[in-house]
Amino acid sequence: MKSIPLLLALLPGMAMASGGYDHGTPAGKGNLDIDITINPENRFEDGQTYLVWGYGITDRLDFHGYVSHEADGTDQVYAGLMYNFYSNDWLDLSTAIGLRERESKTDMFAPQLLYTFKLPRDFDIGGSIVYVYNLDDSFKRGTTYDIFLRIPLPDSWLPSFMKDAKLAVGAFRNASGKTNPTYSIDLKF
Repeated sequence: MKSIPLLLALLPGMAMASGGYDHGTPAGKGNLDIDITINPENRFEDGQTYLVWGYGITDRLDFHGYVSHEADGTDQVYAGLMYNFYSNDWLDLSTAIGLRERESKTDMFAPQLLYTFKLPRDFDIGGSIVYVYNLDDSFKRGTTYDIFLRIPLPDSWLPSFMKDAKLAVGAFRNASGKTNPTYSIDLKF
């Protein structure tokens, strides 16, 4: 197996996922991180197709966000800024603020705590805790929780223009309390 496209073709069977979410490690100045989750043909009713991005404005500040298509046909987009306030050899912690547009309603995501625990051999555990507030109708949607394990893919599988790739598997609990499995392919350029 020599490339990511072949790996992506093999993953639709895992597509019960709600989506790949953010984590505490910034992309780094000038780098682009992309996380992809696919729900083929909207097969899983709680599934979503996601594209999550993080672009390093500085080594600690990212422009980040996502676009998503839910199985029921609902689309959403989120954009915000993430700031990495703590980093060492085994832990990255960040905070973020951003806005989401979904079903003609605007939600604010704040405060957010994003984390990455760095494990040996380039594995890591990451995720987020996010408070969601509806700005249009002034009510609390609740708090979301996300956790995942990222597994590095061998460098020999990557095209030369790619810096890194990982498979992430985990779980996401939405603001209404429903938990779904997640997966994503996380790519760094």
